Amino acid sequence: MDASVSRKPVGTWLLLVAAAVLVQVAIGGITRLTDSGLSITEWKPLLGVIPPTSEPGWNEAFLQYQQLPQYLHLKSHLTLEEFKFIYFWEWFHRLWGRMLGLFFAVPALVFWRRGLLGGLTGRMLWRLGLGGAQGALGWFMVMSGLSTLVYVSHLRLAAHYLAAVGLLAALLWQGAALRWPARTAEAPGLRRFTWALLGVMAVQLAWGAFMAGLKAALVAPSWPTINGQWIPATLGQEAPWNEPLSVHFVHRTLAYALLVALGAWWWKARGLLGGERHAVAGLALVQVLLGVLTVLYAPQGYLLPLGLAHQLVGTALTGALVVSVRALTPARG
Repeated sequence: MDASVSRKPVGTWLLLVAAAVLVQVAIGGITRLTDSGLSITEWKPLLGVIPPTSEPGWNEAFLQYQQLPQYLHLKSHLTLEEFKFIYFWEWFHRLWGRMLGLFFAVPALVFWRRGLLGGLTGRMLWRLGLGGAQGALGWFMVMSGLSTLVYVSHLRLAAHYLAAVGLLAALLWQGAALRWPARTAEAPGLRRFTWALLGVMAVQLAWGAFMAGLKAALVAPSWPTINGQWIPATLGQEAPWNEPLSVHFVHRTLAYALLVALGAWWWKARGLLGGERHAVAGLALVQVLLGVLTVLYAPQGYLLPLGLAHQLVGTALTGALVVSVRALTPARG
């Protein structure tokens, strides 16, 4: 393509799609924290756009939900009106996912027709494929709660969330590459350090999803100890991703380690990164504070706002690290 033609509009569009993915993460968090994820027991990619529109339709949807272990063991007190509330969040989560597909595919086609995707077509297609796979992975997660479990599998929940963060990172990477040039200073050591931090963040996000899936924040509403213990007595008795107190311990320990490592990264990045450096440090501090508040106040009815904020800031922190490492990576087009 003509080198004089700016592709900043493509970069801006990708960053806007990334913002829409972050909104989807928020909607997904609300869906999870309100126990809404199993309210729709079928996956209809096209027909599922339209929710029930009549009383018989709502009664049929409610009847399907009443067959699930979640209703039989935990939610048998739900009224039809309460069911409509949780149905809305799962429906809206799926609807936003469909809208995301259109928000990506339609502008991509326009940019392609205008010749602005030269050399990028393959990258756009695999990002579109990643978004589609995310929808299928979401249904795979929901399936785990349709037969024996009262909640969806926390392992599949983590996979679904990490795939969303991966999609967000891919959009931010390409969007930042097109919107802002890479730094001219060579900093391979800092770049490797940032990649290492992103690897640890991925593990921390997975354990955060385990926390949500197992409702592990509720089993130890104390800080700085875990129910009066620095190391839970149950540690090592089960896999550290299956036992709630062990999950809690790993998530807290990783948080402390990450805070120290991010502080060292912030100092090492001085003179090389500007706003990205301070954004990472600020988000890290807020994230730790939100984690502590979530642990202390979740049992008092604040799990939804605090847990949601904690998830969003953690996701944004990961995004800030992605933008930082992209700024330190030599441009390849």
